[in-house]
Amino acid sequence: MKTSARAGLGLLLAMLAGCGPSPERAAADRAEVEKLLTDYAERLTLCYQTGDAAPLAEVATGRETTRVTVRIRELSEQGRALRPKLVRMVVEGVEAHSGTGATATTIETWDLTMVALGSEQTVAESKGQENRVVYSLMRERGRWWVLSRLLRSSTEGP
Repeated sequence: MKTSARAGLGLLLAMLAGCGPSPERAAADRAEVEKLLTDYAERLTLCYQTGDAAPLAEVATGRETTRVTVRIRELSEQGRALRPKLVRMVVEGVEAHSGTGATATTIETWDLTMVALGSEQTVAESKGQENRVVYSLMRERGRWWVLSRLLRSSTEGP
């Protein structure tokens, strides 16, 4: 009986090992995620420039859109606004956790300018800030969405 149990367990493990996405599906997911992250960065920039997080609703969940809305409001209450510009993004990796969940890690270089609301006078700058960012993603309605964006580390530019 022990031999049968081991054989059954071995067969189950062998079947599960083959349950991951095919190389074609993994490549397609990576391409979709890279496009999503580029679109997210463009929309995030627009959100901060306009003071309205609504453009994120096309690429991010309500939770992520709310997080950005709160940050924009906090800056506005301080009489400031962020004017980010993405210089470069490199997707380091995309890991699918299931058919509906994934994590993507990027290295992003941003030029960040903090301005005074109304006058647009620069109050602080960080050019070439390099950030390691982890995105939690979910697949819903046939496409990927940004569930959350977490800044893991940041290095000031030269």
